[in-house]
Amino acid sequence: MQQLRSDHGYSQEEVIEFTHLDISRYESGTSIPNTQSILKLCKLYNITIAEFFAPINYPAKKE
Repeated sequence: MQQLRSDHGYSQEEVIEFTHLDISRYESGTSIPNTQSILKLCKLYNITIAEFFAPINYPAKKE
């Protein structure tokens, strides 16, 4: 999440101001964002939920 914020040129303070979310807790791993929080971040960054989760490399499914 920190990389995404940085890539879009926002400070933590700006993200907190625009979304009213405690982004520092998400970035430090002390809290996990719920769906509504993720949607707020996607709206701020003008990305889809798929784009938000794209950097996560899930293990390939075994068939």
